[in-house]
Amino acid sequence: MKIKVKSPGRVNLIGEHTDYNGGYVLPCALDLTIDFLFEKKLSVSYVESDLGYSMSFDVNSAFKKSNNHWENYVLGSVNELKQIKAKLNNFSCSIKSTLPSGAGISSSSALVCGLIKGLSELNEIKLENLDIINLSRNVEHKYIGLLGGIMDQYTILNAKKNTAILLNCEKLDSKFIKLEFKEYKLLLLNTNVQHNLANSEYNQRVSECKESMQIINRLCKKNYTNLSQVNRLDLSSSKEKLGETLYKRVSYVLNENQRVINSVEFLKNNKLKEFGRLLYESHFGLKNDYEVSCKELDFLVEYSMNYNQILGSRMMGGGFGGCTLSLIKDSLIDKFIKEVKQEYFSKFKRKLNPIIANLNHGIKMSLI
Repeated sequence: MKIKVKSPGRVNLIGEHTDYNGGYVLPCALDLTIDFLFEKKLSVSYVESDLGYSMSFDVNSAFKKSNNHWENYVLGSVNELKQIKAKLNNFSCSIKSTLPSGAGISSSSALVCGLIKGLSELNEIKLENLDIINLSRNVEHKYIGLLGGIMDQYTILNAKKNTAILLNCEKLDSKFIKLEFKEYKLLLLNTNVQHNLANSEYNQRVSECKESMQIINRLCKKNYTNLSQVNRLDLSSSKEKLGETLYKRVSYVLNENQRVINSVEFLKNNKLKEFGRLLYESHFGLKNDYEVSCKELDFLVEYSMNYNQILGSRMMGGGFGGCTLSLIKDSLIDKFIKEVKQEYFSKFKRKLNPIIANLNHGIKMSLI
């Protein structure tokens, strides 16, 4: 028996850096996937990827973090499952991907979720989606060093086709929002600026948000458990003690959280222009207040503002590289891609990779 798993990437329409702050996000799954083929083996486990990575090991031997960053996704997934079932079957796993890494469309979480989904089935470990989400987050926190929230994993496990998930990341309450973009499509432009979030300022932003919450709780005698709960009055009265940088971080989180809520109402009522304006607002908040953009992302967003048939654009993902997301009229796509690729290469001497974001369902598993 072989087990086949298709684990999708995700696109987040709006709500960036709000997940680990207990706020709202609005993600969807992509039709780009990481595909796994698992099979039980008697002795040594072997994992190979079409990206050129491969590794072999005994699944039941003790092992620590590897100096090879990619191997830790596999070792972390195995170790988390060994906390549930001490002895696992050795296995082979072939991994093929249509999902570009480093593009901010969650290739890391797709990899971990796919590994845990397949290995749990191979070892007859009964896991609910929430179990897989929590195990995947543990892998990223403990083995990859990325202190992210649960948006990516939740989307990968639960998404539906042509549907966004309004997710409250504190309570894990969710609603499915059916999307109808009519003559518009979602276009991703991959800057090909690689960002290693574990070594970037991503974790610094997590730390700043925790520090901000502690300051506000102390000054206002409150017991907020995440930044998204903070009211404007408490933020205002804490402004001096927070200082300029932390005040900007909290302001961004509260504004972005509200933008997600407003976006849902606009999308439900087919107010695409209003939704597009929120995409631009989100980007400039990420650039100026949260300070996680870069010159390549800023260029692409500002360049898109030259076209009336692009309703909105923003950087997407953790930042410092990756993709922009634009809501663009279908009839403009070919012309726009040709023009923006030329301008981008002229300015940065980098190629630009366009991706039409077709929205699909979450993770799928089959036996063959």
